[in-house]
Amino acid sequence: MIERAMLGTAALGRALDAGANPLDGQARVDGLRVRLGAPAVPPAQRCAIVEPLWTGIRCIDAVLTIGRGARIGLFGAPGAGKSTLLEAIVRGTCADAVVVGLIGERGREAQRWIAARNERTTVICATGDRPASERIRAAEVFIAQAQALASRGLHVLAVLDSFARYANALREVGVALGESVGRGGYPPSIFTANAQLVERAGAFACGSITMIVTVLNDGDDHDPVSENARSLLDGHVQLSPRLAQAGRFPAIDVLASTSRTMDAVVTPEHRRDAARVRAALDLLARCEDGRALGIEPADPATVAAIAAEPALEALLRQGHERAAPIRTLEALRQTADMLEVAHGHQY
Repeated sequence: MIERAMLGTAALGRALDAGANPLDGQARVDGLRVRLGAPAVPPAQRCAIVEPLWTGIRCIDAVLTIGRGARIGLFGAPGAGKSTLLEAIVRGTCADAVVVGLIGERGREAQRWIAARNERTTVICATGDRPASERIRAAEVFIAQAQALASRGLHVLAVLDSFARYANALREVGVALGESVGRGGYPPSIFTANAQLVERAGAFACGSITMIVTVLNDGDDHDPVSENARSLLDGHVQLSPRLAQAGRFPAIDVLASTSRTMDAVVTPEHRRDAARVRAALDLLARCEDGRALGIEPADPATVAAIAAEPALEALLRQGHERAAPIRTLEALRQTADMLEVAHGHQY
């Protein structure tokens, strides 16, 4: 087990394994010797999250705005579009540097990430065929690289794919060491390790780390890893298999998603417009069964939501191109204006 690794700005544009050895056919990284397993910044030394991190994903930036330094979970079942959404976020996010941790990933997917990296990205990879201890160490190298970059004053996006496979590697090691297991077969120590990893992200006096982790969710919101992730993170983006199958990208279930940092980083106008859009989506969800039976609602708010349904769909759907923040806010404002209801009532 190594205690330090050559990382830092010299590792930007590189793909490395759990030992910080090159996976890209280039020479070894000659950079800063970074300590692995460094503790999280103490609460008193953290800064408030006050700035948005624009992802280039219109649905997220409009109604689930992420604060710079937040920790966000991307939850979804297989086939819901997690990998595609992650790739779009990495391409479009306004960050100085990106660190991608591929823990237990398939070799084919890892090769795609390695091939797609650019000069601001570091990829740390331990595929699913590697020993559990190596997958755990890859997560340590991943977060150490993010910390090293943030210490230089950079705003870093740290993407971990996946949190569930990291927890599974911890479980393998814990069980092999003879730890007692609890619900789901997970030893208690993995929940401490999860917290230690996540808490190393945040906003600091010098730089920041915004963390996005993926959590495989087969529809059971009460499995131990999902529950633990939701308790540790500052928000979650829930993907919908139904929307994915219908061809929407991104397939985000807005009503099942939340960003706990949004109110602190957006303007009052943005907050009001997003609340109006969410209220309209809730009304549409409530009357969906009735409309399928041919029952059309008569209350003004729901009628306005139905009239604005095409605009809502256009706001929440996009191609794989980046959506500029100013255009996203314009589209949100226009959609919210459509939802104003006559007779003095509005959302």
